[in-house]
Amino acid sequence: MKIKKIATILSFIMATNMYASNTILEQITTSKKPVVISGIREAKNGVQTNFVYNEDAMYTIYCRVNYLTAIMLAPNEQIISVSGGDTARWQKSQSKTGSREGTREVIYIKPFSIGLKTNLIINTNKRMYNINLYSAKEWYNPVIKWLYPDEQMKIQQLKEKTVIKTMGSLENHNYNYTISTKKYDFAPSTIFDDGEKTYFVLKNVQELPVFYIRDKGSKVDQLVNFRIQGNYYIVDRIFEEGVLKLGNKRIVVKNKHYRYRGE
Repeated sequence: MKIKKIATILSFIMATNMYASNTILEQITTSKKPVVISGIREAKNGVQTNFVYNEDAMYTIYCRVNYLTAIMLAPNEQIISVSGGDTARWQKSQSKTGSREGTREVIYIKPFSIGLKTNLIINTNKRMYNINLYSAKEWYNPVIKWLYPDEQMKIQQLKEKTVIKTMGSLENHNYNYTISTKKYDFAPSTIFDDGEKTYFVLKNVQELPVFYIRDKGSKVDQLVNFRIQGNYYIVDRIFEEGVLKLGNKRIVVKNKHYRYRGE
């Protein structure tokens, strides 16, 4: 279960750099223990900090005079209260921003002088965040985000159940597909159809390929849209031959059972 959880989180943060990923792995191993988690490495490099949420943890965030630190909460999470220990020498404000996942509430923090220490408690409709704030001289955490392993696992499980329900009976599936190569990361591990839709099972990759179909008698490749549900990429039709393309890389997909089917 822990391995699957780690894989889920890492796929969620693929865009982050390597040392940030290592920091997150360290947090996962202690995510159920009371612990103080520091953003000092990210602060010294001036990059986004991704904390793995643990209700028993205290998070240390570094701020800087004349600079704002943005603390971003989960999509659609609503702030109930934000309380600070030292309200005279620390400035805090709230705002909202849009994202692909939904509206995010953001808390902005700024110290008035160097060497200050205080704490911040954020209460929301979903959880409580316990934070230590330090004002450093030359470095700080510009952006703070949290990852939520338990929540991500539930979302993934729901997506998988939705896909299984959508696919219907396994007895009617056609698995007679071939691909021209498996050497690329975006090569499907499985392809099948239910007579109406085609399903590609792809790995967790940073870049998604585009998919083209060449209809019989045509000399032009037709770009086809597909939907994503979990690790399934769903095309709302069946085809005889198609191509997955990513840059100059191509994978030809052939449906060997197509001649026995009609569209």
